[in-house]
Amino acid sequence: MIPNQSSPFTMFSSEHLSVMLVIMALTVGLPLLIKKIVYEKTTQTIAVSMGIFLLFIKISEPFVRGDLQNWQNELPLHLCDLAAILTGIMLINRSYFFYELTYFWGFGGALQAMITPSITNGFPHIDFFYYFIGHGLIIIGVIYATVLFKYRPVVKSMWRAFVTLGFYAALVAPINWILGTNYMYLFGKPKVRSLYDYLGPWPWYLLSLIPVALFFFFLYYSPFWIADLVRKRRQNPT
Repeated sequence: MIPNQSSPFTMFSSEHLSVMLVIMALTVGLPLLIKKIVYEKTTQTIAVSMGIFLLFIKISEPFVRGDLQNWQNELPLHLCDLAAILTGIMLINRSYFFYELTYFWGFGGALQAMITPSITNGFPHIDFFYYFIGHGLIIIGVIYATVLFKYRPVVKSMWRAFVTLGFYAALVAPINWILGTNYMYLFGKPKVRSLYDYLGPWPWYLLSLIPVALFFFFLYYSPFWIADLVRKRRQNPT
């Protein structure tokens, strides 16, 4: 039976912190465990299975937890929706370009979405499970590809993700205007507490998001940048 009764979601409650800890443990532990104990063919099978499951979550979500009479707001047009779809496809076909996008969009969008969730129903409501499974699998999938596929972003990856994000926002904006929606929060801030609250009023926070996005994109790239610097210094000591 699908649980549909729960108390209201409370940010940083024990349920919220617990599910984040579980996702963190799976993000770190699952790829390392699989790398240690399974063969490459099995690694790909697990990736495909994870990708199919993530796509199933996104396809079924509007029918399970959505309001189809209000279909305009159930389209998979939020950044995390697109990141989840691309992560699912990336895990299935090993697309490096999709990895580049989901690495930065996943950490930039899904991580923020899990810290400040935009849901109203807490554990054990089906909304709670769909929300955190969908967002958590983005992060898990990206780290899985980094560890098992041996993918990694480069400097150009950061800029490709940023420019593609701009094009996507430009595509979503007129859809919002036509349908009266607020995908990607282009026409208004999230109703819950979030980073947007510190970036000024609409529409000025949209401009503030540009340097903020670049900062976080570089932050997510920095572990690889630092590793490259260390390796170069070891190879060419002065």
